[in-house]
Amino acid sequence: MTALDDARRAFDDEDYDESLQICDDALSTTALKRDVPLLCHRSKTFLAVGLAQEAFADAVDAAAIAADDCEALLRLGIAAHEIGAHEKAREVLERGITLETAGTSRRAMMMKWLGRAREAESEAKSGKGALSSSAVEKFRRAWFQSQTHVTVEIYAKGVTADALTVDFNDACDEIRVTIDALSGGDGHAKMYDPYVLDLRLFGAVFRDAGAVNVTPVKVEIRMMKRTPVHWDDLERRGGGGLATSTVAGTKNVYNEVIVQKDKRSAKDWDALEAELDAELADEKPQGDEALNELFQKIYMNADDDTRRAMNKSFQESGGTVLSTDWKDVGSKTVAPEAP
Repeated sequence: MTALDDARRAFDDEDYDESLQICDDALSTTALKRDVPLLCHRSKTFLAVGLAQEAFADAVDAAAIAADDCEALLRLGIAAHEIGAHEKAREVLERGITLETAGTSRRAMMMKWLGRAREAESEAKSGKGALSSSAVEKFRRAWFQSQTHVTVEIYAKGVTADALTVDFNDACDEIRVTIDALSGGDGHAKMYDPYVLDLRLFGAVFRDAGAVNVTPVKVEIRMMKRTPVHWDDLERRGGGGLATSTVAGTKNVYNEVIVQKDKRSAKDWDALEAELDAELADEKPQGDEALNELFQKIYMNADDDTRRAMNKSFQESGGTVLSTDWKDVGSKTVAPEAP
């Protein structure tokens, strides 16, 4: 089995960190450093974790090595659209469509993204879709909470413990996260100015009762709430949350390592779970909802090969095919079925 096979398997299992690590290791070797399929897959995986600039860099390299490779053109078109280069995305995808065989799932994917690129380009020219640079953060963020803890995730690739500092004010209701300028030797690294994130937390936390986890693609900061209550938001606004403290200063970088968590939106999971249980007790799914529930049960109880087959067939067919037979779909591209 090749590195690409391993990376695809990890991706199908939604283990994106592992998929990226496999690609990084393979592309760092002399034999594979210009491997187009690996570059395309890493570009796809970067997009899955919200790293559009890194995805674009890999796609540019892949297209430069193989100018007529349809997968490279697809990846370049999608990544260009995601970083806001809609004209570039349109040009690349239009070219890819002329080269791709009719009726394939990849051509269908190109058509879908071409439509998005054309629409975004039109809106940008009319001024409707324009965004100022200050409206876009350098790194994507997410947060989630339980009754006792709150966690902030910063999706930044290549951060090391030495490049990261976490500062609290004396009241521990304000936090500053600093990531020093990053660089690397893989040909895709970029020099960033230091990234600084200041948050006025909705409530106070314990300074030394949390942890930081650094992975190849993100930083996760887990903090224990001083008062175990639901927060309405991560940051306090106006009169919300605790009073603002003006004393800043103590640097603290946690040395503990915690288990990496899945990306979630900000929700009170305890309350949500109880609410869903109540709803399910009152309602029985019907029609498409019942079918989706059946598919979910099949997926939850399935082995790894069955899950991979379901993921691969559904994604490649644009949602028109759902197969549980990995032997049937594992070695081919699953074409979309006509409605």
